[in-house]
Amino acid sequence: MMKSTPEKIQLIADACLNHLIAEPELLGQFMTETGTTPDEMRSGDPEVLAAGLLDFFAQNESALLSMCANARLTPEEVMRAFYSQNGYDG
Repeated sequence: MMKSTPEKIQLIADACLNHLIAEPELLGQFMTETGTTPDEMRSGDPEVLAAGLLDFFAQNESALLSMCANARLTPEEVMRAFYSQNGYDG
């Protein structure tokens, strides 16, 4: 499996965040499951937020598929970014 670059991971994390912003119910679910506050989302560490976003979507297939369709990403791209973010080299 080819690792995702930091730039690709950030691009995918941005797509995840944009999807959550467009889906308030899903955003609430994300915040509840991850314990992320609105302040942390606005001013927190981008790498930590990206990791939380990728983890959330990796474990929520329906949200993953919906986000991928809207962002024109494949689930494989997102999962590759998730595994790269978590130190999996293949």
